[in-house]
Amino acid sequence: MKTLFEISRSGLKAAERSLSTTSNNLINADTPGYSRQRVNQEPAGMRFSDRAAGLGVNMTGISRLRNEMADIQLNDKRQNMGYMQEKAKVFEQMEAFMATDSGHDLDLQISKLFDSFSELSSDPQDNSVRNNLVVEAEQLTDKFGDMSRNLDKTSDLVRESVHTNVQRVNKLIDELASLNKPIVQGGSADKPDHHSLDLRVKKLEELSELINFESQVQDNGKLELRVNGIQILDGENAMDIKSEVDDVNKVYRLRLDNGKIVDPNGGKLGADIEMYEQEVPEMKQRLDAVAETLVTRFNELHLQGYGLEDGTQRNFFNPTNVSASSIELNDVIKNNHQHIAASSVEGEAGNGDIAAGIANIRNENLISGRKVTDYAVDLISKPGENLSNVRAQMEARDSEIQMLKTQQERESGVNIDEELSLMIKYQNAYQGAAKAMQAAQQMYDTLLSIVR
Repeated sequence: MKTLFEISRSGLKAAERSLSTTSNNLINADTPGYSRQRVNQEPAGMRFSDRAAGLGVNMTGISRLRNEMADIQLNDKRQNMGYMQEKAKVFEQMEAFMATDSGHDLDLQISKLFDSFSELSSDPQDNSVRNNLVVEAEQLTDKFGDMSRNLDKTSDLVRESVHTNVQRVNKLIDELASLNKPIVQGGSADKPDHHSLDLRVKKLEELSELINFESQVQDNGKLELRVNGIQILDGENAMDIKSEVDDVNKVYRLRLDNGKIVDPNGGKLGADIEMYEQEVPEMKQRLDAVAETLVTRFNELHLQGYGLEDGTQRNFFNPTNVSASSIELNDVIKNNHQHIAASSVEGEAGNGDIAAGIANIRNENLISGRKVTDYAVDLISKPGENLSNVRAQMEARDSEIQMLKTQQERESGVNIDEELSLMIKYQNAYQGAAKAMQAAQQMYDTLLSIVR
């Protein structure tokens, strides 16, 4: 008789716990990061000398259904995706001001100045041609300055993005450290803290978009994190990352409390640091190279010629300002267009040899064995080319992420139809256990009535 009561009682408890777990799954069907759970059951019994008897069911715990390997692979892909997304964002910003549809791009402005000198060579005494040439030259110098300022602004924005993302990384590492305690305590008591484990998955997902890392979970559930071999999380000990910036030399370093340098090469942080230290400075250097080449070569020829008013030989550009941010016309020429040198012989107003020579600079291979305009075209189109390449890689990476997410969803995601079906199953099991309990009670009552 006692066995019947024990069997019924264990059935009621198992069905009630299963119903509770299934209900929790249904409620969290749309909760990001939630992993569905199942009650683990095994038959209970006892061995006698002449037979074995069943004693109902034992609940051995609640399992959290999660493919840990898929999580590791997903985080690895997300690190790469975050890296490419951040680079794409910066390349998109650079493309917006480097190459436009306005007709005032750098290569066209350079070509217009060459055209103006070509026109001057045909009519050296025409004041309107000289005036137009000065206008084109000033528009070119303005274009250089505008592009240089935009590159500086991009560099500043990227630097601020690194600072913001470092703060986010520190916050997430602290949160992961605080989650380690309940996870380890739950594991040691053989009562896993599934809520904290799900939160850990969510935090690692967010962290993977910001920085590349290697994760390792110890036997007791403690999480350790490293960035290229440098430990940033050890149990409840989180290493704070601090920024060190050299804005002059464009160097950005991340240093831990223990003095070690962290050098991320993935996630948004890795992308931003690479853009700040390499990509943007390289664009600035190439732009400066175009400006310096034009100043040097224009002045070299212009100093050999003569204007209309006197025999003084002058620079066309200010020779002390050769960077894109500072390039400017010689003030003397800006104030008096008659001083533009077109003639190769003093006093020959109709001579346009020097102007023709300056116009012919467009055909000279001056920068890396290339013509200035060709080099400028490559310069302004580079961000767009890089953006196109990154987007193609992002599409491939996204398909891999979606495939892994589908695999993980099959393992840990909540299927509402399946859970509703299980709920009916557990309801029937509860009713069955209750009827067994009722039958045992009736038998017990009958036995008592006989005894009386």
